Amino acid sequence: MVFHKDKLDAIVKPRSKEAIERARSRKENREWLRMSQEIALALHYHIRNAGMTQKEFAEKLGVSPVYVGKLLKGEENLTLETICKLQEAICESIVSIAKPNVSRLTVTLPTSIHFPANAANSDRYVGVAQTQNGYILTDGAAA
Repeated sequence: MVFHKDKLDAIVKPRSKEAIERARSRKENREWLRMSQEIALALHYHIRNAGMTQKEFAEKLGVSPVYVGKLLKGEENLTLETICKLQEAICESIVSIAKPNVSRLTVTLPTSIHFPANAANSDRYVGVAQTQNGYILTDGAAA
């Protein structure tokens, strides 16, 4: 197969300045556009499940139906105020914030402690029970 660069150049159009600018803008704004699209999908889901029209949803938000259409396209850079209004309108959180200062560590303490056989000879313990792994000692202290 013979490659003819001249023929290819003749049929391929150069990208317009507008197309180049749109591509650059999408690349620069990739993260918020992705999040906006995820919010749009969540809104579609909630509007559909509530049996509302876009016009009814716009009235509930206090915005124009045209703006709701923009929101549902997933191309709007939403403010925190708008996100809060949306969450209030659908009665559900659509954005969550990590809280690194809140610990969710749960510590479970054993109800009994297993000791080796030589610990069973101590006078400190009031109850001794032998198990497969050693002894269970009870020291009489209030739990």
